[in-house]
Amino acid sequence: MKKQSPLQSVTADSHQKRLYSLTGIINIGLVTLILSIFVLAVTTYSKLKSFEESLILMTDESLPTVVHSGELYSQMSLLMSVTERLSGANSDAMRRIAYNAINQQLASLDDVAMDRSDNAYMLAQLRSIRRELADLNSLVEQKLTVNTLLNTQQDKLFTLHSNITDTATATVTNLANQPWYLAFSNVVARASEVLTTDQLSLIRQQQRTLSALLDKLDSLSQAQRTSKIQGASAISTQLRRMILDDKAGLIALRQSQLKIVGRVRGRGNFVRNLISDYARLNEFESHQLNESVLERAYDTSRLVTQQIQHISIIFVFVFLAYVAFVLFIHHAVVRRLKKLRNQVQQRAAGDSREIKMSGKDEMTELAHSFEQFASTIETQKATLEELSLRDALTGIANRRALDERYLQEIHVASRQRWPLSVMLLDVDFFKQYNDNYGHGQGDECLKQVAQLLKSTLPRKTDLLARYGGEEFAILLPDTDQAGAIRVAEAILNAFKEAQIPHDFSGVADHITISIGISVSKDVLGDHTIPSFDEADKSLYTAKRQGRNKWVMYDESIV
Repeated sequence: MKKQSPLQSVTADSHQKRLYSLTGIINIGLVTLILSIFVLAVTTYSKLKSFEESLILMTDESLPTVVHSGELYSQMSLLMSVTERLSGANSDAMRRIAYNAINQQLASLDDVAMDRSDNAYMLAQLRSIRRELADLNSLVEQKLTVNTLLNTQQDKLFTLHSNITDTATATVTNLANQPWYLAFSNVVARASEVLTTDQLSLIRQQQRTLSALLDKLDSLSQAQRTSKIQGASAISTQLRRMILDDKAGLIALRQSQLKIVGRVRGRGNFVRNLISDYARLNEFESHQLNESVLERAYDTSRLVTQQIQHISIIFVFVFLAYVAFVLFIHHAVVRRLKKLRNQVQQRAAGDSREIKMSGKDEMTELAHSFEQFASTIETQKATLEELSLRDALTGIANRRALDERYLQEIHVASRQRWPLSVMLLDVDFFKQYNDNYGHGQGDECLKQVAQLLKSTLPRKTDLLARYGGEEFAILLPDTDQAGAIRVAEAILNAFKEAQIPHDFSGVADHITISIGISVSKDVLGDHTIPSFDEADKSLYTAKRQGRNKWVMYDESIV
């Protein structure tokens, strides 16, 4: 059963409250003249009925189609957004979350498709998009698998290098064995370069270089002078397998990683273009339907006016009567329709004035329907903009909102020469928290941290934002160095009192936080602006000095 949209319900309710009808008034006018010119009355009535049908067509077909198109475009925009998240997923948890969001969005689009008369075509398009998204999800899953294997192999390589280096340092080594250690370190260093190379041709060159270096290491391992190095040949063989193995070697995995990343990027762009093209196609079809209905209404009005003018030449009495009739049509219909058209065009161009029409008839209902539609679109747009400035996990401002607010505040601070302070905060040993408590508990911890930080900022002008991962940023307008220090101390005390458990922290048995501060200064009449780079350097210094403290930036910090 086809669902009735909210816009249709509003139109139906307003129809019941309508005080008078244009059709009724026109019919009464025709009845007064039917005895003298029956043919004229019948012809005029047929034209007016055609005009009424155009209005009904706009109300019953065009507007619901526009509403569905707007809803479809909004859903498609959200689908494109979660597709971006799937393409950029850097963990299996992020991939599953993004793919579940995509499936929910596709289910919503299926519901929209069932309300459309051409739902067979739309469902076919959605099936195509669903297949492409499933392929993209598979590619992202492959990418994450290869990333995991590559990280594992990298850890093994660095562990082997660390063990060999510790052995060489702890024992008194014959000078004759030094070439072997140098060759081993050279191979590990060259292998590390593969992890930062983004071109397959360069990786193949590095593969040939590493093969030659490993051959040299094998030769040194077999030489008599290296006999005191325990297991040198086995180490050389193990190192060769780690780097040059056709399937699990470091080079093979890096090549697979680059290929899959390219495929994920290409498939992601293709899917986004597919969704965007389909959304624009539906919007274009809706626009064509509206243009057709409006043109039909205009043609009908023009024909009615012409017919009245022709008949008025023959009958003077009819002429006088129809002059009044035409004036009524022009005043009650044509002029109001043009006024409505101008209001709709102005609203589409960005004018915020309400679309309204005097009277209580079909034209008023049409104006009200257009206003409802425009308001719905503007509300959805405002909602999307608000969501784009919020962090999905913690509910506080995100990096984009922080950047926009930062630009505003430095402009005000520079113009008014007001103090301005910025802070960067990082949860101490959060990786250990995630590794031991799990990512789900880690997310809950970040939410608690966000709420705790928010509670220490009583001023509405202060801004708390998630800077990335376990990092947060605070913007303190009209706050000097002393004020920033008070806020930092309040934050440290709040975490000390909160006692959020963290048994794997290297600082305390609870969650602690390190803070880097940058404050504006007046030097020789110049007003310097604080930056997040300075705050980041201060944060790094706080980490080096033992964490769970704040550090104020000065020029001595490198």
